[in-house]
Amino acid sequence: MIQRRWRAAGASLAAIALILSGGVAGAQEASNQSANGYRISPIRSELTIEKGKRETLQVSVENPTQSPAQVKAVVNNFVAGDDEGGVPRLLLDNEAEQPKNDFRSLIASELGELSLGAGERKSVDVEIAVPEDASAGGYYGAIRFLPATSADESTVGLVASVGSIVLVTVPGDLTEKVSLEQMSAAQEANPDEFKAKSFITSGPVYSQVRLKNTGDIHVKPFGRVEVKNMFGKVVASYELNGTDPRSNILPGTIRAFNDKLEEQKWLGRYTITANIGYSQGSGDIISAQTSFWYIPKWAAIVLVVLLVAIVAGVYLLVRRMNGRSRHSSKR
Repeated sequence: MIQRRWRAAGASLAAIALILSGGVAGAQEASNQSANGYRISPIRSELTIEKGKRETLQVSVENPTQSPAQVKAVVNNFVAGDDEGGVPRLLLDNEAEQPKNDFRSLIASELGELSLGAGERKSVDVEIAVPEDASAGGYYGAIRFLPATSADESTVGLVASVGSIVLVTVPGDLTEKVSLEQMSAAQEANPDEFKAKSFITSGPVYSQVRLKNTGDIHVKPFGRVEVKNMFGKVVASYELNGTDPRSNILPGTIRAFNDKLEEQKWLGRYTITANIGYSQGSGDIISAQTSFWYIPKWAAIVLVVLLVAIVAGVYLLVRRMNGRSRHSSKR
């Protein structure tokens, strides 16, 4: 039980290290440095390899410290994490159940140890070979580098490792399909945690688009999102999943895209519209629309005061009219 907890903790920390290096979500940097001091490049690679073919991926690792280091390469599968943020979950325990499409089975190279001098950078050729009888689909894995002194690879996340994410597509009878789970305005409830809202009184506004990959291969959604005020004027717009490279959604998983809208004086009813694609050249488009109200607290107070004033005015007017009516009756 204790060992399993350590492995789970290691998987979580290693996943964080991988996300810092790009992960499934995409990346903006060309290299990464983790707590162990190593830097790696590329941080993410996407390959399409036919059955019976092979391809060589060159991965570079650098020791930027002033001390020599002995490192070893380790290959793991990864799956989507438990949240909707795109954080991959590394399968560090080789005895645990692995995906049907096992990325490790494609590695034809013998990955051993490397000696890195102070400030030295070396490249490792990773040969990826797809058997003739391989299943079509996606093979998702990570090539990690960790200190050669690490005895248990399943807990290496506790001392941090640095890894290169690899997504391999083996062509075949594959289906690209995405469905819209939800689109709404949202606000940040906690760091990296968003809550859908239809009525907002203060704070920044986010557009939340939750997409589910119902196909059997990873996809990169894209599209245009616009926000219009009650007069039909576009007050905000952006490209969905506009990072370079675009983020992926793994098969069978939901990915939430939370984008902060431009700061402005929000007031009234707004409509969010989106046109989303997910397969280049297919013409499949998801169109959606939703609305939300933004009533600032000061506006809410003014409305309440006006409402009270109107009710009081009507009451006084009715009372005055009733008084005149009684006075006329006495005459």
